[in-house]
Parts: sequence; structure tokens; C-alpha cells
Amino acid sequence: MQNIPFLDFARGYAIFTIVLYHALQKTVLPGWAAQAAGFGGTGVHLFFLLSGFGLALSRHSGTAGSFYRRRLVKVWLPYALALTLSLFAALVWGLFPDGWAAWLAGVGLYQMFFEPFILSFGGHFWFISAIVQFYLAWPLLVWLRARLPDDRLFFGCCLAVSVAWWGLVFFLEKGHSRVWNSFFLQFLWEFGLGMILAAQYRQRGEARAFWRFPLSLNLLAGLVFTGFMVLLVLKMGPVGRIFNDIPALIGYTAFCIAVFQLGAKYLPPLRQFFEWVGGISYSLYLIHVLVLDFYLLALDGGGLKINPITLLPYPLLALAAAWLFEQGSSRLIGLFSKKNDNQPRPGAQTDVADPTRTT
Repeated sequence: MQNIPFLDFARGYAIFTIVLYHALQKTVLPGWAAQAAGFGGTGVHLFFLLSGFGLALSRHSGTAGSFYRRRLVKVWLPYALALTLSLFAALVWGLFPDGWAAWLAGVGLYQMFFEPFILSFGGHFWFISAIVQFYLAWPLLVWLRARLPDDRLFFGCCLAVSVAWWGLVFFLEKGHSRVWNSFFLQFLWEFGLGMILAAQYRQRGEARAFWRFPLSLNLLAGLVFTGFMVLLVLKMGPVGRIFNDIPALIGYTAFCIAVFQLGAKYLPPLRQFFEWVGGISYSLYLIHVLVLDFYLLALDGGGLKINPITLLPYPLLALAAAWLFEQGSSRLIGLFSKKNDNQPRPGAQTDVADPTRTT
């Protein structure tokens, strides 16, 4: 399997900004600082694009049953393990207000339809619900793309469906509901765009990949589209959050590419760090809120105030916990994986456990 450094970097960059965002949410920041911290949460948009890219870049063989069995083993099992750890923390230390009903909704994959459950155990597991929905829709998306004359029409269909969903959420006044504003149709255009970019990468190669745009263009796009995203949120509030996905994805991705290019040229350790984080990005996403709540509990027990200074050790603790979780979940996956699951065909892209990777 040929590794694509940018994809590893982008996963690491996105999850790391999300980790920082969730940590800074626990502090009281000035208005401008709170807005800046909120930019970190935009990384989920890049996750959806990378998910579509990775899934389309894979050359899947076998039946639909084989496809979904791999998803079950490599995505659901670590998720179920993280849910179980969260349930244990809730029952023993009262870390979360959730209990067995929320755990069952998560492992049973029906939490996506119930607002209290989709926000259980920290609230971040909604992303897994959306990914599962994309897995369920995957055969239909592949079928639709194969029957349309070109990818521009396929992207237009995905975008039209997403825009229609945004409008429906707005008119039904459901913008506050995770079940509605995080349903997979909200992000369909990003996932579909990832599928198209994967096809272009396969045809054109590394030299013409989308992360090869000039640094100056990425910086300009990052500033312009991020500014537009912030303007929509400030001026339109919850409504702006429904309709700001396009500038959010473009602005965030442009800055991600710029950091990747700057790291490659001037600061190789920074690039290597994010590439390493990318290798454990799924584990870090699953476990980081649990680590954060334990850390906040320790701060409170020690009589320390929660502020950016006292939170400094948290990212390192989250990374260490994610690495340990990765080791444990990999062994669990190995118990349920067939040998031929890990034997790629010549020239094929290998499946991995991270839903933002080539799964």
C-alpha cells in the first residue's frame, strides 16, 4: 500500500484541533478567543471529506456482507469499547449523566435517531452515527456515481441534496437538534466531493492532487472563507451554523494544506507529529472526551481553576491514552478479523480501522 502523507497529516491536524477545541470549551475566554477556538471544531468537515476520499480510493472486493463485516469489526468494535469505558466511568465516578440506556443505544446504533442518546457520554459520538449512515448509503452512492455521465453532475446531486436538507432543517426550526443538524445528508456534499477527489487522484497522481495548490493561494482562501464562515455565524447565529458548511470546509482545509506545506519546508518535526497523530486519529477521537472529563475531575479535586494554563498537560495525556487505546483496540480487532482481511490484492488500498482513512 502506497502511503499518502497528506492524508495522515490532515487526519492528525483535524483531530488535534478538535481536541483543543473541546478542551477550550471548558474555559471562559474573551469573545474573539472563543471564536478562534471554535474554528478547531470545524475539523469534522475535513473528516467527512477524507472519509469519502479514503473509501472511494479503496478497491473493494467481495460481497456487500464482506464490506459491512469489515466496518463492523474495524469501526464498530473500537467504538463499542470506547462506549463501554465511558459507561464504566459514568457508573463508578459519575463522570457522565448517562447510563445503560445510552450505552445500548450506542452499541445498537440507534442513538442517531434519539436526541438524548446522540449527545451521550460527552456528545462527540454523533460523528460515529453520521459515519455509519454514510456506510449504509455507500452502495447507493456508488451506484448513482456509476450511472451519471460525469462527476460534476454527481457532485451537483450531492450538493443539491445537502442544500435541500439545510433548508428543511431551517424551516422546521431543527437547527438546535443534533439528530437533524448532524444527519448524514447535512454533510453529503463533503463526502461526495471526497469521492470525486479520490477519482481525480487515481487518474492524475500526486503531482496534481488538491493539496498541491500554491501556499499563497491556500493562505488567501483560508483567510477569505474562514472570515465568511465567522461572519455567517455572528450575523445569523444558529441559522448561520446551518448554512456555513461550504466556507467552513474550504477555509479549514486551505489552512490545513498551508500548515502541511509550511511544515514540509520549514518545520519537518511539526509535519511528522501530525502524521503520527493521524495514525491514531480514530482512537484519539473516541477517547479524548473521556480523558478530558477525568482531567477536569482531577483539577477540581486539587482545587485548581480550569484555564488555558492548567489545561496544558491535557493534550499530551489524551495522546498517551489514545496510543494505549489503539493498542488495545487493535488486538480486539485482530481477534475478529479474518486473515484475508489484512491481505491486500496487488495494487489495492488496504482497509484500516480509522473511518477517516481508507476504510
